[in-house]
Amino acid sequence: MPLTFLGQPLRPATAWRIAIVLAAVFGLHACGLYEVAAGLNTLKPEDTTQRTLAVSLITLPAPPSAAAPAAAPPRPPRPRAANAPSLPSASTPAPAPVEPEPPPPPREDPVPQLPADPPAPPAPPAPEQPRLPPGAEEVPKTGRIAYRTTYTRMRGIEAMTFVDWNVDAARGRYELWLRTVDPSGLLDLKSSGSLQAFGIAPEKYVERVEIANRELRAEFDWTARVVQFAGRGAGQPAGFLEGVQDPLSLQFHLPLLAQAYPARFIPGADISFQVARRGVETYVFRAEAFEQVRIGDRDVRALKLDRARGPKATRRVEIWMAPEYQWLPVRLRFTDTNDEVWDSVLAALPGEKQPREPIQQEIVKP
Repeated sequence: MPLTFLGQPLRPATAWRIAIVLAAVFGLHACGLYEVAAGLNTLKPEDTTQRTLAVSLITLPAPPSAAAPAAAPPRPPRPRAANAPSLPSASTPAPAPVEPEPPPPPREDPVPQLPADPPAPPAPPAPEQPRLPPGAEEVPKTGRIAYRTTYTRMRGIEAMTFVDWNVDAARGRYELWLRTVDPSGLLDLKSSGSLQAFGIAPEKYVERVEIANRELRAEFDWTARVVQFAGRGAGQPAGFLEGVQDPLSLQFHLPLLAQAYPARFIPGADISFQVARRGVETYVFRAEAFEQVRIGDRDVRALKLDRARGPKATRRVEIWMAPEYQWLPVRLRFTDTNDEVWDSVLAALPGEKQPREPIQQEIVKP
């Protein structure tokens, strides 16, 4: 039966040429399909070229399939009529598009950790305020009072005695200086120390009588509670109790006590404490009665305290204290072992004009 193409009979030469062309086309397609199938069979899941970068706060796309789909086996060619146009050859399916890697987040340099501020050093404790005796803050920081003094050993001579004080309430310190002048060198007393809750706490006492070439010293150690003595007739070191006084601080300690405890300063009461001069003695004062003391042109009511002489009291001490003037001593009288008497009366009341210090005279030797 003769070959036909599109209903027309073909010549033998033409039919052979068409057959040769078709055979070449089918051969080339078979080689291509064989190479593609061989390449697909060598792929492994780990050979995928796509990488996934895990980044916090970004939703990751679904990972692609681990392996490419297996290629279908080649189909046998369909018989087709001669001179049919060639069909496009099958090709390898294109791989899924690779999504571009998101750029890495900008690198943030770690914020340097600043060293913690060192703890502030504890504030130094505030200095403890001294516990002052009642009434000490009302005492003027500095002042002077004057007395007219007579001394039985120097009859006919009226001397002036000046008492100066300096009080530092912030530091709890005091200084006292008594000197009897005109004639000068008759008596010079100094006392210094601290102010405590119980009153005056002397630390150093110095007594000079230049006309007699005599000096006494007493130094108080409040830590050991021992007082040391020096000078003619000085005794051995001795212990003391709280409230001890020297002969000068005594004159200011008593008014502080009277202001703090006025009920104890009534006629018939006894007031006692230690006094250190050449040794430590116990002074017991008896509140006698209220008496009138003449000062200038007026009388002042004052309570008389008397420390009488006795077996354990070599010196008699009498003090008149005026409640009207914060219990200021307005008169003092001392009687020593030789019955010599020092008598001092206030020259002017507080608030009045004080007498001027007289001109210094030559020291009179007895």
